[in-house]
Amino acid sequence: MRLPVRRCLACLLLPVHPREASDSDSYAVASIGPILVDPEAVHHIIVLTCPSIASNLPVWGCGGMIDPEAFPEGEPCNEPVDVLMYDWTKGVDAYRFPKGVGFKVGGDGDTRNLILEVHYSDVSRFNESFRDSSGLKIAFTRERTPMLAGLTSAAADGEILPGRLENIESRCTVNISEDASLRVFSYLVHTHDLGLLVTAYRERDGNSTEIARRSPQLPKSFTPTDVQLQDGDIVFLRCVMYNFKERIVRTGPTHHHEMCIIRLLYYAENGESVPTFDCVLMDDPTDDPVDDPADGLMDDHVDDPVDPTD
Repeated sequence: MRLPVRRCLACLLLPVHPREASDSDSYAVASIGPILVDPEAVHHIIVLTCPSIASNLPVWGCGGMIDPEAFPEGEPCNEPVDVLMYDWTKGVDAYRFPKGVGFKVGGDGDTRNLILEVHYSDVSRFNESFRDSSGLKIAFTRERTPMLAGLTSAAADGEILPGRLENIESRCTVNISEDASLRVFSYLVHTHDLGLLVTAYRERDGNSTEIARRSPQLPKSFTPTDVQLQDGDIVFLRCVMYNFKERIVRTGPTHHHEMCIIRLLYYAENGESVPTFDCVLMDDPTDDPVDDPADGLMDDHVDDPVDPTD
């Protein structure tokens, strides 16, 4: 596709149905991964499902980061029920779901449309316009998957002072129906250059269970885990960061900022429809903390962090 030369978010519709299938047929996504991604220009790619797309154009701007006079702009979906299905960042390989688990797509429900959203972070080396073929390869199957998958994320915001080792933290409350039970089976952590360690925990009844622990500087991949979530659980996220730069670095949406994000892959344990997993951010992540197994992490980490640029 051709895009104006500037940082932007671009969306396009991905067809779900083969030519010989009807619009009422549904499928499961068996695997998904990147193809022909230019990591110098593309910051990340996500796939959303939604019942009604917001544009009839083949490509449109969908992130409020471009001039609408230069490029048509709109939301990815007409209704606020878009569901995140996949998130690619630099270094992430293809992902194949475990046997019996998959995303349901197509049919007449809320997942009948797939939207590919590409975040271009640096297109300065291109001329007035450029052709980019970045995208994803998605394998579909008609086989019934007894466990329907979902993907959600949690994030933390903050700032890191120069020369400081800092914690960026957040807590969010799991908001699903009371009778639902989710099983988190894989996770993906993401920061930029300053991230040293990402941890996440489930807090329930005063007890904490580790969901994730991984350095974001390791090769990026979905990592297996096995933690149950139910309504009212708290997900605690912490990113340990060292700022080796000579300026304050804040979290934000571009590669000039930092990020503290975890993606959680899960499925509904009852084998029925996957409830939308909203994790509602708490006003104060340190307010009335329960037993926090991440306490002392700073002491256990490096005393004199090495500048990664050396």
